[in-house]
Parts: sequence; C-alpha cells; structure tokens
Amino acid sequence: MKKTNIALASKRTAVWRSLLLQYGGLLLALLLLMVAFSLKTDHFLSLTTLRTISNQIPYAVLLAVGMTCVMIVGGIDLSVGSVMFVAAALAGKLVLGGQPLWLACAVILLTGLVYGAVNALFITRLRVIPFIVTLAMLSILRGLAYTFTDAAVQNAHNIEAFRAIGIGFIAQLPVVGRVPWPVVITAVIFAVFAVILTRTTLGRYIYAVGGNPRAAALSGVRVYGVKTLAFVITAVLAALSAFILIARMNSGQNNAGFGFELQVIGAVLLGGASLAGGQGTLVGTLLAVLLLGTLNNGIILLGINSHWQVAVNGFAILIAVFLDARRRRALGQD
Repeated sequence: MKKTNIALASKRTAVWRSLLLQYGGLLLALLLLMVAFSLKTDHFLSLTTLRTISNQIPYAVLLAVGMTCVMIVGGIDLSVGSVMFVAAALAGKLVLGGQPLWLACAVILLTGLVYGAVNALFITRLRVIPFIVTLAMLSILRGLAYTFTDAAVQNAHNIEAFRAIGIGFIAQLPVVGRVPWPVVITAVIFAVFAVILTRTTLGRYIYAVGGNPRAAALSGVRVYGVKTLAFVITAVLAALSAFILIARMNSGQNNAGFGFELQVIGAVLLGGASLAGGQGTLVGTLLAVLLLGTLNNGIILLGINSHWQVAVNGFAILIAVFLDARRRRALGQD
C-alpha cells in the first residue's frame, strides 16, 4: 500500500511538473502583463475590462481552435481572415434578403466546408505547399468578396433576432454578470475539440499525421482524410466566427476578418504548436489568445496608437518561431 501511494504521489508530481513546463511561461507572462497594466491604469482590473476582453476573444478562439488542428497536422492556413470576409458578406446578403437565420447560418457553414475541402484538394492531392495555396486563396477570396459586396457595408439594424446572436446573453451569474452567447458558443466548441484532440482516436490520428505522416500511413491512418478534415474544420469555424462577429457588429463589414490570420497564427505558435507539425494543445492556444487579447486591450486603455496591435502580433510570431526552433533543436529535430 505504501509503495502504491508513493507511486501515485510521484505520478501526480510528474504531471504537475509537465503542466508547469508546458504552460508556466504563458501563465507567468499573462500575470505580469495584468499586473503591469493594472499599475498603469485604474480601469484595467474591472468587470468592464473583463467583459470587453470576453467580447473580443471568442472570434479569435474559434479561429485558433481550427488553426491548432491544421498546424498539428503540419499545415498552415493564411486565408482564415478572407474566409471570414466571404462568410460575412454572404451572411449580410442572406439576412438582409429576408432569409431565415438558420438557413443563412447553414449556407455559411456549408460555404466554409466547401472552401476547406478545396484547400485540402490542392494540398493533399495536387501536392501544393499549404503556405502557397492559402496565400493565393487569401487574395482570391478577398477580391471575390469585395466584388460581391461592391466594398459596401451592409447594415442590418432592424433584425433583432440576428443581433441577439452577437450581443444577447444566456444567463446571469454572480460577480461576473451576464454571459454573452458568443462566449457560450465558443466555450462549447472549445471543449468539444479539446476532448477530440486528447481523448479520441481521431485526436491521436491528427497528432500522428503531423508527427510522422509516413509512419501514420503505414499504421493504417488515412493521412489525406485527416489533413482534409483539419482544413475543413478551420474553414467552417472561420465561417461560424464571421457569422457571430457580424451579428455583434449588426452589419456585414467590408473589413471583416482583416488581419485575423496573423493574430491567430501568432497565438497558436505562442501556445506551443510547431511549424513542423505534431505539436500543440488547445489549452496553450487559449492561454496565448488570452495573452494577446489582454495585451491589445491594455494598449487601447493606455491610449497607445492602435497600429501597435498589428506590430504586437508580428512580434508574437517572431518570438513563437524562435521558441519553436529552440525546442526543436533541444529535441534533436533539427
């Protein structure tokens, strides 16, 4: 019995040590950032700031969930911002045209699914590098969306049911207050994919394909199918994110999703994913999204030029790539 207790204690210690090594840096950085901003402004540590951040990050989290899956299988998707733009334009047209919300949402998600499948076709069957495919699609989709909308903002001020999706609340909780629908939707999707990646056979296949696709194929894993699913998931979540975003903005914005790809890729890399594939966790991604969201919000509260937000995302990518390179060298992968 004593040996069993010692073994369990040792196992728990090893788990905590692993978690600390994996997420300790991000948690410490987030804590230091919160302390620094709270010292600079009295408004940072408040429920208003918490609500502001919670309203801003659901879209980034949804995109980051899909991007994490893609990067684990060894890919990358530079076009998620443009997918959002196309989905936002399409949603605006459908909703303003009097179509039911469920139909508009279904069409948008189907559009994301088709686009993800097209991306996967070029990457898996035609063997084009994901960077090139998605970079080309970034321009193609944005150009099509500008043409489709004539670069005009599509207002939907009188459609209350549509607005409720973006700014409505599901419950009133003590201390925190009202919980917005976007937060609830994002939390559910995040939890589902966290279980998929850590507790299911599909999750093991995703990591196996990213870690060593040849070995995965020899083990009976349908490598093309897994990669296709990852790109489809990313596109569908980007479309859903756009639907929620324009519901909150109450209009089909002509710049929806602009620059989101940099923020999301930076967060996923900073959260522990590798450009080489086979690595990454949704918990790390979430912490990185919170870190960047907190940083961007602090920049606004301090009255710093908002253009620094773009620079911050660029710095985050550089830091993440540097850390990834160091980690790979330490593991002997380079």
